[in-house]
Amino acid sequence: ALHCKITKLAEYHYLISIIYLLNVEVNSATNVARRGQVAQSSMYGNAKPENAIDGNRASNFNQGSCACTNNNLNPWWRLDLLKTHKINTVTITNRQDCCPERINGAEIRIGNSLNDNGNANPRCAVISSIAAGASQTFACNGMEGRYINIVIPGRTEYLTLCEVEVDATSTRDPVPVQTTT
Repeated sequence: ALHCKITKLAEYHYLISIIYLLNVEVNSATNVARRGQVAQSSMYGNAKPENAIDGNRASNFNQGSCACTNNNLNPWWRLDLLKTHKINTVTITNRQDCCPERINGAEIRIGNSLNDNGNANPRCAVISSIAAGASQTFACNGMEGRYINIVIPGRTEYLTLCEVEVDATSTRDPVPVQTTT
């Protein structure tokens, strides 16, 4: 009888360990973008920057789930994670119903500076293209930063983002904002 109790106790301990490990794995892939604050260079109609982190990958612009700037020079969108994170990946969902080529040449920038609205931070990736309505993941390999910017440099364009998802882990307490005068 004692052997059965010890065996059962060992089985429960094993199961609890497995559940704990599974929970850690699930939590490590959390989309931290949904907890952040967003801004963009301008707003086309009601296409507010928050639409890009609403958890909805709907890519038809008229469904109201995409962020979009006006037709500006160097349009940008910025996510503030409120503290420094190690950024593993950034996933972007492109617009489906029109103009998927507008995203071509956009850059993903990550860092702790708000110089040039955050667009001067180190570059994670250049988006060569994303198919209409598709979601594409860009590896940032643990780059550290509080801010994630998506900017189309050097051209006048609309920047449309139907969803932005960020897989990251927190590194430390909030970093003071760095600006130059």
